[in-house]
Amino acid sequence: MGSFLETVYDVLFNPKQAMRYIAEKKLIGQALAMFSIGILVPVWAIYTGLKGTSGVSVLGLLFIVHVIGSLVLWVFSAAVLSFIAELAGGRGTAVGLFSALGFSQLPKIVVMPLWVLAALLPAGVQATAFGLIGMITVIWMLVLHVAALQGAFSLSGVRAVLVLSVPLLVSIGAIVVIIIFAGSALMQLPF
Repeated sequence: MGSFLETVYDVLFNPKQAMRYIAEKKLIGQALAMFSIGILVPVWAIYTGLKGTSGVSVLGLLFIVHVIGSLVLWVFSAAVLSFIAELAGGRGTAVGLFSALGFSQLPKIVVMPLWVLAALLPAGVQATAFGLIGMITVIWMLVLHVAALQGAFSLSGVRAVLVLSVPLLVSIGAIVVIIIFAGSALMQLPF
């Protein structure tokens, strides 16, 4: 490993070892490059597909919001997951996890040819193909997130999955509490 393309190759074919290497070496520059490509390629594909239609001018604003939001989410995810991983007994650094999570954007790039092939399918099959490709992409990105946590914090697979699940479970719990309080507040209102 070493060069960007070698690192990408290793993430594709040996993600666990690659994520460990990325986290140990703190390959922030390569992670930023992967993150940028992972953001730009899908946006460029959407722009190319919608170039002749109205509403393309709005894409510029959506692109800026997407880039800033994705960057904030990346930093926030690395910070929160690092904290949870340390609570779970992991040993590592937030910078290492940040670097490894940058490479979890790889599926967004690799599946682009599949999106093009799906767009060429008959109309009745397109929705199923797009849904299947989307599901594969999400699962693949989750697997890379687990590999990043394992590599950056030396966690077992089960602990890495639990660390990755905690923010989701806390969010669901917060939503349930809000709904309960809103429901009880509404029941107190005189009608």
